Amino acid sequence: MSEPKRSFKQNTVVVSVRILAAAFAIILLAMILVMTIPVDLGSPYEPLEAGDSYTFDPWEISLGRLHISYPQGGVLVGAYRRGELTALVLLGEGTAIFHTDNEDSEFPVAQVVLQAHPSEISVLRGQTYIEPKVLPESMQQADALLKSTASGEPVLEVLGTKKVFVPRRGVLRVELFAPDNQHIHYTQAARSVWSVRGEPALVIYNPDALRYPPHDQFLFSLSILSVMVAAVAVGVVFVTPRYLHIAPLRKKGAHLAWPVALVIIHSLTEAYLTHLDLSPFVVLGWRIMVVAAALWIADTYDEAFSFLGLRRKGAWSAFGVGIFCGFLLYLCGSITLPDSLNRISLPDVVGNLISIFLLRALFQELLWRGLVQGSLRQRWGGIASIALTTVLAALTSLAPALISGQYSMAVYIQSFFIVPLVAYILGFVYERTHNLLAPIATVTLLGLIPIILQF
Repeated sequence: MSEPKRSFKQNTVVVSVRILAAAFAIILLAMILVMTIPVDLGSPYEPLEAGDSYTFDPWEISLGRLHISYPQGGVLVGAYRRGELTALVLLGEGTAIFHTDNEDSEFPVAQVVLQAHPSEISVLRGQTYIEPKVLPESMQQADALLKSTASGEPVLEVLGTKKVFVPRRGVLRVELFAPDNQHIHYTQAARSVWSVRGEPALVIYNPDALRYPPHDQFLFSLSILSVMVAAVAVGVVFVTPRYLHIAPLRKKGAHLAWPVALVIIHSLTEAYLTHLDLSPFVVLGWRIMVVAAALWIADTYDEAFSFLGLRRKGAWSAFGVGIFCGFLLYLCGSITLPDSLNRISLPDVVGNLISIFLLRALFQELLWRGLVQGSLRQRWGGIASIALTTVLAALTSLAPALISGQYSMAVYIQSFFIVPLVAYILGFVYERTHNLLAPIATVTLLGLIPIILQF
């Protein structure tokens, strides 16, 4: 006669140590990936501001595969960021020629915004004779151009803060505007990217391009950020000392492929809708459909809201843990990667509040933590569910770049470092509390703090 099986209760301390060990392992892996990326530290986000104006003599500018000619001269406006000259705005009648391996393209230009490393901008400005002149109309025109091109700057969002990547040495970013309002973007680096609005981008690789080593400050800042986020995870363990292990449900529920397929389809579809620049109500309608599908899948496991972590039990405790975690994470991002806040006008505040809570926090956590991580936990347990959800979130975050075809260093860092870091800590908070209110409060606070500090 066989002995009855004994049930062993897992030691909460052992489980906590295992989760923390996995957290440190993921962070270490992310740091190793980042150390292979040759890119400068993203600087604090401050918009380019027109500083002074000049007139210049006839000028021939060679920028890799792009050649710009001003036979009659024109007006030059220097644009500054944090007191450094990092961009030039050129106003005047000129001609641009783009050289490819097969043929050249020539067209007229009326306005040019050229961004490069401060040392290279100074060299370019010294290639022609310039004379200082006070030109208010040209300054206003330059300000308008800088604001219109600001949305194209590679911005990285890190735990509620934003920073922009200033071109490092050997990298040029040029915005060209023709008299017929045609807008062309050109990037010169290890690969040349020629992008005409409304047409597929042309990419030409430059194997002989100079490759500069990574910026030590960049690696140091990301290392500090990783350590601080790991410290936040330790803090979450201490404020949730009674970790309750939830056994898998007896009800088998939908196949694991359903929630995984849902997040993949959602990521690709929403990236495509955003790429088409459709009305926000179209995206909202799509998200409502995704929520309906998530509720249906969750209901096959158990009562839908309970399975997704929307429980009354422990709600206040989970809310407190989420606020605690969100505040510490924002401090991590603002201390290690300081940033000046974007300007937010009063009419935008209500819209931002609704967007942060309903469209970002509630929807994101319901889908990722509630459905995906909950489904994976039923199959492989808590630790594996956090790790697999993190990997899946990192891969699906590449969907916008996949749809648009625009890959930049900021995209890779966001997808392979920032997204996994955030996904892991949110999954960790959810696993410790077993209540979706905790990660919802964390994400909401990360979005609200910049608005609160602004006003």
